[in-house]
Amino acid sequence: MRTAWGYDVTTLEPLLSVSEFNTMTGNAYAGNGRLEAALKAASQAVRNFCGWHICPSLQCTAYPIGGGKITRLPACYVSSITSVTEDGEELTSGQYEWRADGLLRRAQFRNWSPAWSAIEVVYTAGFSIDAVPDLAEAIRAITEGVLAVSAGVVSESADGVSISYSANASSIAAALTAAQKDALEIYKVVSSHAA
Repeated sequence: MRTAWGYDVTTLEPLLSVSEFNTMTGNAYAGNGRLEAALKAASQAVRNFCGWHICPSLQCTAYPIGGGKITRLPACYVSSITSVTEDGEELTSGQYEWRADGLLRRAQFRNWSPAWSAIEVVYTAGFSIDAVPDLAEAIRAITEGVLAVSAGVVSESADGVSISYSANASSIAAALTAAQKDALEIYKVVSSHAA
């Protein structure tokens, strides 16, 4: 499955499950028919802001930009590299180096191939939700904000014909506050361009 951030994963669930959210909130929203959609919207908004899936740890396939000695995988935490292929040839571990923050360097004083999609990297990236309680708390708060807004018409007029609808989950989650953005900054991918 291709993600919105330009790499492939097999599956992608919300950052918090319904049961995890219910545990965090003491079941305050258990049975709310909008909960699953709100969790998905909040997760997508956070992931879009950060530029990658963040949680959980998943096997990913990316095609980073080449041309320089260093390129970046779209992740802030990489736990392993399974394979690196350049121009159809699988590289050995001595032909490249990588760091947990997603940087990938071509070894032996060489540059990465500049051709588009010339580099394919299969790697494991992402945190366990237990390792990032601040992220879980942010998702909880955003989701509660989505659920606090009731769906439907919030105001009407007659002769001037003016009807206002409450915002949906996607629009609320997409409007992250400055404080939420500051808290998420640590999980944000800086750039995926080669250097």
